[in-house]
Amino acid sequence: MTDPIPAPESPTVPPVPESPEVPVVPEPSPDPVPRILREDEHPLRRDQICREALKVMDRLHNAGYKAYLCGGGVRDLLLGRQPKDFDVVTDARPEQIKRVVRNTRIIGRRFRLAHCIFGDVIIETATFRALLDTPPPDAENVPVPTRRRDDIPDPTFATRGGVIVRDNVYGTPSEDARRRDFTVNGLFYDPSDGTIIDYVGGLDDLHARVLRVIGDPTVRYHEDPVRMLRAIRIASQLDFEIEPAAREAIIQLAGELRNASRERMHEEMLKVMNCGASLSVFDRSWRKGLFQVIYPTLSRWLETPQGDAKGTPWVRKAFHQFDVWKKAGLKPMPALQYSLLFGALIEQRAAENEAAGAAPYVAAEQAVDATIRDAANLPQLPKAIMFDAERILGLQVQLKKAGPQSKYATRVRNRRGFQEALIYLKFAASLDPLRKPLLQRWL
Repeated sequence: MTDPIPAPESPTVPPVPESPEVPVVPEPSPDPVPRILREDEHPLRRDQICREALKVMDRLHNAGYKAYLCGGGVRDLLLGRQPKDFDVVTDARPEQIKRVVRNTRIIGRRFRLAHCIFGDVIIETATFRALLDTPPPDAENVPVPTRRRDDIPDPTFATRGGVIVRDNVYGTPSEDARRRDFTVNGLFYDPSDGTIIDYVGGLDDLHARVLRVIGDPTVRYHEDPVRMLRAIRIASQLDFEIEPAAREAIIQLAGELRNASRERMHEEMLKVMNCGASLSVFDRSWRKGLFQVIYPTLSRWLETPQGDAKGTPWVRKAFHQFDVWKKAGLKPMPALQYSLLFGALIEQRAAENEAAGAAPYVAAEQAVDATIRDAANLPQLPKAIMFDAERILGLQVQLKKAGPQSKYATRVRNRRGFQEALIYLKFAASLDPLRKPLLQRWL
């Protein structure tokens, strides 16, 4: 597909004005003049957007609010890709959105969002956020409500060691664009007149196929360390180059990921495994030292001669398999994906446990528990995923033990997780020819 985005004649984005010391509720910063493409100057058309997102934006427009398509939806449509979802941004507050779109649920603790629900389709609708170049000093270590404690006032803005944990400060469209992570995610589409609005130079970077952090990469990564992994994932998905300053900042600040929420790390790793370019994400994150921070025990083993010989091909093939499933439109169980990712190390540990005298099933269970539940891993897996992974790996022992035509085999086939265990065996047999006879018996 030819590049549909016109190349700019000259840079059109003026410098972001310096901000004074910002109070908790800042005055709106001066709006830069955006670059605006008319409907006949770009390929994005209204009928490419899902009807539910159009319905939300039209209702907000009719109620007197601004409402734009934003983020990855605009970016992907301009690149000729099918967006994963369609997000909306507006000047209406969450409570006002709920009054206009009745089928709405307000969620979020760090930043409040409106989820407009249409059956199985959820349109995430956010209010324009303010630009806070410097977190206010009185926002550090402010108590925030939790699920267990709701007897304290809900702060507007709060940080922990400079990392933003609460940010419900509302602003203007230009502030919201400059508050986003990457320039290519800072584009807005106005369905009322078909224009593309660019405050941050995102059109330039789309044309150059460059992923650029908005603002100082060091500051932006420090306030939200997960952005480093997001940068690698998005660049891998789009086949973009990460801008040099942003790339070097990842190498320097990889350890900052330890300050990120473990739940968010789990969500981001699921996105990585299902993004369709997870092998590229692994390669890039390994070179930058990011993967070693996320999974330190697995990484240290991969750096040993034995781990490099057996584990590295296994892990790379696992990520490749995730990409194959994504391209085929399949959605494997997260437990199967984690079983494949850690499988080589789990089997190594299970063999050591068995050599030390443990029964085969117990040895496997202990190895799964020590590897997937390892507290050094940054992503915190839900218990359901860990139990399913234990079941998949434990069934490998039973597949070896049972003859396919025996009564015991019938019970094994009826066990939960059998199909995933068979997929795991098929994957392992593709790397270990000695397992092929066992796979053929069960097939």
